[in-house]
Amino acid sequence: MKDFEYFRPKTIDEAVSLYKEGGKGARLLAGGTELVNEIRFGKSQPDLVVDLKHIRELDFMHLKPEGMNIGALYRVGDAEHSKLLLESRYNAISHAAGTLGSPQVRNKATIVGNVCRASPSADLIPPLMVLGAVARIVGDGTERSVPVEDMLVGPGRTVLDTGEIVTELEISNMPDYSGCSYYKLSPRKSLDLAVVGVAVMVRTDPRVSRCIDARIVLGAVAPTAMRAKRAESILAGAHLSEHAIEEAAKAAAEESKPVDDVRASAWYRKRMVEVIVRRTIDLALEQVKTRR
Repeated sequence: MKDFEYFRPKTIDEAVSLYKEGGKGARLLAGGTELVNEIRFGKSQPDLVVDLKHIRELDFMHLKPEGMNIGALYRVGDAEHSKLLLESRYNAISHAAGTLGSPQVRNKATIVGNVCRASPSADLIPPLMVLGAVARIVGDGTERSVPVEDMLVGPGRTVLDTGEIVTELEISNMPDYSGCSYYKLSPRKSLDLAVVGVAVMVRTDPRVSRCIDARIVLGAVAPTAMRAKRAESILAGAHLSEHAIEEAAKAAAEESKPVDDVRASAWYRKRMVEVIVRRTIDLALEQVKTRR
């Protein structure tokens, strides 16, 4: 491990300035569950580390009638155990949080960090994408908003420019008669990376007989989490019959782009996408029925 400069700013402006000054050799530290290990094992050799943990204004989660906001320092473990979040329409975030890593990791890792890491198998990205989460990105004298869906460029790569920091995620209010769910297929409930991860958001008519709108996001089966848009189009406007759900699940499997790796073969992943999409649609519909 080589020596590096360490800074502990107390404001967002100070953090942005330091991060931009450090250029490509600078790294941000929030939860540190990835960066610390990378430094220890020589996978990352930063010249400068900017520790965000003392910027108190970044540690929050607000639920409001118009939606919710998640700060850059809000931890995965907090989301997992938040009664407020678990009892809200956005409880898919809590459920996804509970599947990430070990309790020790969840108590340190942040939701925004999981997004910025841009792992194809990230657990929080699929539910955030189906909920239409938007990242608020602050740079040196600049500010922009980018949907999480549009942030992901490739494995470990995002649209963030040098010196830019994601300060929060914003999620609009879910319409009435909507449900959202996340299902992770892995050898163990947590600890393991996803073999397949699926998030679904459906909006129905008041009788839950017809689908008005649907979003389906697949994780761990492409270079980034991906929308299964053909599957969504099959559901949107359709009567919610077993046949329609089955056809959407098959379309999602066909759209997926998995590869063989140590966790599973591409063939197995494609087969499981069909199974898990069908199961996750059913879970989302159950949520609509219990909350209408």
